[in-house]
Amino acid sequence: MRSRPIANMKNTFKTIVVKILTWEAVMVIRKYKPKVVAITGSVGKTSAKDAIYTVLSGSFPTRRSEKSFNSEVGVPLTILGCPNGWSNPFIWLGNIIEGFLLFALPHKYPEWLVLEVGADKPGDIETVSKWLKPDVAVITRFGDVPVHVEFFPSIEDLITEKSFLAQELRPDGVFVFNHDDNRIRTFSENIRNRKVSFGFEPGAEVYGSHESVLYGSYDTSALEFPIGITMKVNYHGSSIPVSLHGALGRQHMYPM
Repeated sequence: MRSRPIANMKNTFKTIVVKILTWEAVMVIRKYKPKVVAITGSVGKTSAKDAIYTVLSGSFPTRRSEKSFNSEVGVPLTILGCPNGWSNPFIWLGNIIEGFLLFALPHKYPEWLVLEVGADKPGDIETVSKWLKPDVAVITRFGDVPVHVEFFPSIEDLITEKSFLAQELRPDGVFVFNHDDNRIRTFSENIRNRKVSFGFEPGAEVYGSHESVLYGSYDTSALEFPIGITMKVNYHGSSIPVSLHGALGRQHMYPM
């Protein structure tokens, strides 16, 4: 009987902390005005996040979501640059203080934020998207049985939830989506923002072709082994070769 009041107290504490950190994250974005790239999907969103970060961080001060910071509390923590407090109330108090100082006092802040946004239950992405208002929304793809679908009435409801990220783009924002996923392609028709599609099927604006396996030897012997993948990336008549060592399969080509 005593465990129920304790659980209720923890839930109340979490709710209060999330609201405070979210408010601070909104204030930080308003103050520093970073470009926000928000990524979701059921397959490949972490790889896409890391690939986008790798490119942007070569030219701009950039921050990305760490580990599994893609929830209603993880996204604000990434924006504020704070750690997960887990069950330690002192860490959460420190995060709140650090977040307040970040927008109250001058600080150096990244020009780009690359944020992974997940959905564990209905309303997760809808809630985050309404205050995040990304400059670029990326939807990777949905699997035949997407993760966390057990918490939604149907696969369609899960897809609708993730589509909120694109629906809440800034007026001049860009929607980047996987052209090879019929379900994403279908709801992309209702997005009025500029759209950039990628994939391997005909019709993608940025499309991959000539995919093959790279072979090489690891020693002085003549015997060769698969060591990676290569393909051409095509865009409006231009084509460049791209290779990736240490990985095999088309699933690694989509982030490329």
